[in-house]
Amino acid sequence: MNKAAIATLIAYNFWANERILAACERLTTEEFSRTVVPDPGWGSLRATLVHALDTEYGWRSVLQALDASEILEVDDFADVATLKARWQGEREAWLHFADSLNEEELNARYGTDSQQGPKVWQTIVHVVNHGTQHRSEAATILTGYGQSPGEMDFDLFLEQNPASM
Repeated sequence: MNKAAIATLIAYNFWANERILAACERLTTEEFSRTVVPDPGWGSLRATLVHALDTEYGWRSVLQALDASEILEVDDFADVATLKARWQGEREAWLHFADSLNEEELNARYGTDSQQGPKVWQTIVHVVNHGTQHRSEAATILTGYGQSPGEMDFDLFLEQNPASM
């Protein structure tokens, strides 16, 4: 995997996250934190998004060999503004981390078995794919509230961000 491709995937991930968060800003705090039915697995829109953020934070911490034991708690994000601010910090941390990697580091294996463990780029792709799943769940909830985030397709991202091509 090359560095430019990974940088594009990371940029796409945060572009799509921002579309979801922009739609969330049109909700009331009650709608944002309300238990939803059917439950996609996390109970509420807020909890779904905190889980997605926690995953991005946790895997970045693992990849950077930082302490990854902290779990982000739903109750620490009372509203969209708080979640958005924390996600902006995570975006900056991911962009800095990705910029610091060279192609050898991207293709290196990590973990307890450096011969068989996953490669750094594979985990980054996992994080982006995981985000796609939970953004789709969030988009469904938002659409139910009449606040669709609109299209989040990768080709639309590329069209809107030609420097990423």
